[in-house]
Amino acid sequence: MSDVTRTINVFDSAAYTRSVLDLTMRLAEVIFAAGAGAEDATAAMEAITRAYGLRGTEANVTHTIIALTHEDPATHESITRTRNVKYRSLNYGKLTATSELIAEILDSPPEVADARKRLATIVSAKPQVPSLFRRVGWSLVGAGAAVLIGGGVVVCIAAFVATFFIDAITTALDRRQVPVFYQNVVGGAIGPIVAAIVALIDPSANPSLVVIATIIMLLAGVTTFGAVHDTLSGFYLTGTARMMEALLITGGLVTGVAGASLLLARFGFQLRVDANLTPTLADLPVMLAAAMVIVAGFALGVQVPWRAFWVVCLLGAVAELLYLGGAQAGFGLVWSSALSAVGVGLLAAIAARIVRTPPLVIVVSALVPLVPGLILFRGLLQLSDGNIDGLLSMLTAGAVAAALAAGAILAQYLVQFVWGPARRLQRRFVGPLMALPVRLGRGPGKRI
Repeated sequence: MSDVTRTINVFDSAAYTRSVLDLTMRLAEVIFAAGAGAEDATAAMEAITRAYGLRGTEANVTHTIIALTHEDPATHESITRTRNVKYRSLNYGKLTATSELIAEILDSPPEVADARKRLATIVSAKPQVPSLFRRVGWSLVGAGAAVLIGGGVVVCIAAFVATFFIDAITTALDRRQVPVFYQNVVGGAIGPIVAAIVALIDPSANPSLVVIATIIMLLAGVTTFGAVHDTLSGFYLTGTARMMEALLITGGLVTGVAGASLLLARFGFQLRVDANLTPTLADLPVMLAAAMVIVAGFALGVQVPWRAFWVVCLLGAVAELLYLGGAQAGFGLVWSSALSAVGVGLLAAIAARIVRTPPLVIVVSALVPLVPGLILFRGLLQLSDGNIDGLLSMLTAGAVAAALAAGAILAQYLVQFVWGPARRLQRRFVGPLMALPVRLGRGPGKRI
């Protein structure tokens, strides 16, 4: 009788372990696919399994693979689960909801079946806004970028229309599983075509600004923040893969823009992309408003929770203000970007507690106007023309991207280090958690 009982207990223990590992993997997959970094996904898996009573669990995340292994301390038998993250897209509404569920699991773990049902509800929930409004949001990113770089009314309208059609076409291509490189080739080709139309309608306008605005819109969702975050956190493989993905997408844009420009030149439309635009404090109110429009459009596109909408817009203006202030003070492009990122990162730690949203959502959204996609594009374009100066532009873009990410991460690290140990979710403290709830303060505190 004792042997039968022992067999049943071992079976029940193994089944329970498998159910916990499966739930953990699904939660990690959702946050990783929605925009969280490898550090957050790894910390979440280890914390969730400990909350359900499993010790000795090892988690690992690469660019597309999530792995989780648990070794039974009694029998020393291992159970391993892996999941392939086939598709990733920024969805901060889903990320926030899943982060809240993880917080509840860590505080008071519900039944595994109940937690799975709640996760299924989050995954299958309707988008926060319809696809048309998300498309309008991405169009606002293009229109705001046109104003930010000095475009007039005609250029702003043209950028809005161009980015609207770019998002519609690239979305249709994505549904047909067209590789992302070719999606961006098509998207990049639309900018010069619309710019040529603008040149016909208003000869006094600068049509190159339309091209630049569409490029900024296309690169807004492909920030290098995640790549730098993963690299600084010790996930070198994932960080390198994300950086290569960003370079591939940018290469598609270069191909599209260069190809369309060459075709238009055959018909007599000479288009030269002018990226030599230096921001000044002269038009500060307009530039701050444009930055807020860009952030608002990005927030619509990635479905930032409504309660955090006003915060990301406000911090977007703060980011632009800090950047312009640093540039005017002579700090240079890289250090001005770092100054802005640190300031936004510190404010995001406070704002995240107010609106109950992970800091990642606020930081990335607020820093979108400063993403160096334009500089990177210019460098690749110069290299395609055989100009060695393109290497300098690419190094500058990399330095700005690193400054933005490193500055924001440094700010979160300081906040979590000063206000509390912030180590409840991970055993190894490499980098601060950006997409998960951590406690600030030495006591129970509140969760962000």
